[in-house]
Amino acid sequence: MIQKNVLIKSPYGIHTRISATLVNKASEIKSKYNVDLLIKRQTDSSFIAISMLALISLKIQQFETITVSTNDNNINSLKAIDEFCTFIEKDLSTSTNKEAKLDEILEENTIANEQILDNLPVGIIVIDVNCSVIKINKYALQIVNMSHKFAIGKYVKDVIPSSELHNVIINGKKQLGKIQHINNRILMVNRSPLYNDSEVIGAVGVFQDVSELVGMKELNANFKKILETSHDLICFVDDDRHISYINPSYEKFFHINADDIQGKDLINVAPDGLRMKVFNTRKKLENVIWQKDGVEIISTLDPIFIDNEFKGVISTSKVISEMKDIMSQLAQSKQELSYYKKELMKHTKGNPNFKDIIGKDTTLKSVLNICEKASKSTSTVLIRGESGTGKELIAKAIHYNSDRKDKPFVRVNCAAIPENLIESELFGYEKGAFTGAIKNKPGKFSIANGGTIFLDEIGDMPTSMQVKLLRVIQEKEIESLGGLSPQKVDVRIIAATHRHLEEMIEKSTFREDLYYRLNVLSINLPPLRERREDINTLVDHFIDKFNKELNKNIIGIDKESLNLLEAYDWPGNIRELQNIVERAINLCDEDIISSIDIPLYIQGFKSSAKDPLDFNDDNILTFQEYEKKIIELAMKKYKTFNKAGKALGLTHRTVSLKCKKYGINNF
Repeated sequence: MIQKNVLIKSPYGIHTRISATLVNKASEIKSKYNVDLLIKRQTDSSFIAISMLALISLKIQQFETITVSTNDNNINSLKAIDEFCTFIEKDLSTSTNKEAKLDEILEENTIANEQILDNLPVGIIVIDVNCSVIKINKYALQIVNMSHKFAIGKYVKDVIPSSELHNVIINGKKQLGKIQHINNRILMVNRSPLYNDSEVIGAVGVFQDVSELVGMKELNANFKKILETSHDLICFVDDDRHISYINPSYEKFFHINADDIQGKDLINVAPDGLRMKVFNTRKKLENVIWQKDGVEIISTLDPIFIDNEFKGVISTSKVISEMKDIMSQLAQSKQELSYYKKELMKHTKGNPNFKDIIGKDTTLKSVLNICEKASKSTSTVLIRGESGTGKELIAKAIHYNSDRKDKPFVRVNCAAIPENLIESELFGYEKGAFTGAIKNKPGKFSIANGGTIFLDEIGDMPTSMQVKLLRVIQEKEIESLGGLSPQKVDVRIIAATHRHLEEMIEKSTFREDLYYRLNVLSINLPPLRERREDINTLVDHFIDKFNKELNKNIIGIDKESLNLLEAYDWPGNIRELQNIVERAINLCDEDIISSIDIPLYIQGFKSSAKDPLDFNDDNILTFQEYEKKIIELAMKKYKTFNKAGKALGLTHRTVSLKCKKYGINNF
């Protein structure tokens, strides 16, 4: 490319009059040599064709150097460049007084116009007939996020990829009230051709961010937020068939950048697609299922009409697999909600408090003191006691007085669930995990997440499940049947049993490692026969309870009946006492419970609280006979050599040998 530098010496540089002179000279040279001249500042990167608009936009000052060139490389080009540069150096270097005065006026007007354009609260961009940017004001530069130096002289679509200004040059038609997206901003645009007589010499675009329009800012911000946060794949096509907007979900799924597609004609993107069909027919397509790279998608496409005028197309799509996942999660949530409702119904009468647990017995008070401390901890708890002693009541009191009280309390009776179902009950299962698994089901651990799970009768849990429970305690994660990956859970475990786990460990029916994991905080509930002083208080409590439930008006129990109840050993403990009182209230015809309302088996019971050795001065037994009775009673009560030995102050081996000597069976 032939090019030559020339110094501008004319006062005020290349202003309006000089620009007209140079354009006229360039036109004369073209007629003479058939060459189009190009011009640029020496520091600019791009040449622009010589025109009034172009020269004025360059704002070339006095003593600034410009470069003149052509697109050709021949002798005529060289002659044209030399003649044009000579004209600038000689004929433009001086001016008459009249010309100088005119130049001064023109320069003042130019400066005023420049300041007005730069301070207008709208964007203005002007291109010449070659679609090169020759003017762009500050507002527009902020919108395109570009410097003035970089924008001037560039092809307009290099500055604004979505620009339609070049089409105005081609067809000479105005475009009014168009919507355009530039750098994630929505703009209202007007475009007009510029004429010299009847010849198009350029085009001007005027645009404004719609969020700055009165009353539109908040609406636009909300609308934009909705589009950006939507999981739907959203695309807008304007009435010129150009893609004007795609949201982030669309970009992510189709692995495309908005800047690479916005502003493109739909026919060059998807000529046979659904959007093109709706654009051409102006008819809605609803719930159309199609595939992209093997992924099923469901789409709804609507033509947009404003005041009966067609404005474009909006398409909204969803990935079907994601919809299925959402439906699955919704089904699981419904199941969990159903469970919570059932649990809520159970607890509508209020949650237990330690102060509500009835009893004055010293042993019970000691137990409740441990329970209160357990409620402040997250460690596992093992509650031991005979059936009917209130193990579940204690477990609930610990939970509802802890930091987890607002989270679920889930009870599982390990003895009541068949061995082949207990794993799915605890950990849940996925749809299709086994025959009959037609939907997902959350396990009790998932439901209890964040709260407490009460594993009642833990001693009846199968050995195979004990291993999996141990893993849950250690890893704090579960894996549902048919699940692909483990799920983290935060669940506090409270276990309970009436069985002797130590003996089960010796017989290998209960895992020793699980025992030590569960037995962090151990709570031993005393049987009712060891807290007989509480029977009177409990009877009064149950009378009040069943009076309300059965609409009765029993005011108490007579002394004889109370003595019978206090003498009984209560193998069913508090639960049995509650049932006896309920029975008595139902049968009682008076306002006081009497012995006639007490079952015969209790009336005829001889309490083991009486002296079992039955000392008689006239019939004293031998020491060995008393020893046999004492050891026999100890074994009957404590069941193991170790516990019986501790109670009697003997060693485990001594008790074992005595039992063998006297033929006492291991209870």
